[in-house]
Amino acid sequence: MVLLSAALSVNAHAASSTSTMNVSVSVEHSCSVEASPMVFGAYNGVVENAAIALEATATLETTCTSGAGALVTLNSGASAGSGSAGEPVRRMTAGEGQYLSYQVYSDVARGTVWGNTASTGVAFTGTGVPQILSAYGSVLAAQPAALGVYSDQLVVTITY
Repeated sequence: MVLLSAALSVNAHAASSTSTMNVSVSVEHSCSVEASPMVFGAYNGVVENAAIALEATATLETTCTSGAGALVTLNSGASAGSGSAGEPVRRMTAGEGQYLSYQVYSDVARGTVWGNTASTGVAFTGTGVPQILSAYGSVLAAQPAALGVYSDQLVVTITY
């Protein structure tokens, strides 16, 4: 009887049925950017930098969804002089009326100003992993700057 009961219970549970479960996700465009400081060091417009600009480099680490187009722009800074968004007049300040002019470029030759418009920003396509963009700075030579510590802040914007 026990053997017959076991045989009947195996047959009672041997049938099966299947179904399909669809799985999906929508990947959205997304980007982030982190900027390192641009530190020029000591400027001497009378001797060392009388004829040669003082240069520095900073990095911008960008990460965007693979295949996403993005544009990185830099504003004119907190102490900007008059100029356009495309070719801003950037200035560091050490206080009221104390300015030191500088510029940020998107190329190592320092020929293309990195601005705040579509035509002066840096465009790239995301890969899904961090990509490094370099920003090349230059403090113009022979500026009659007063003694002090000069600084500025640029807003880095990534549009995607």
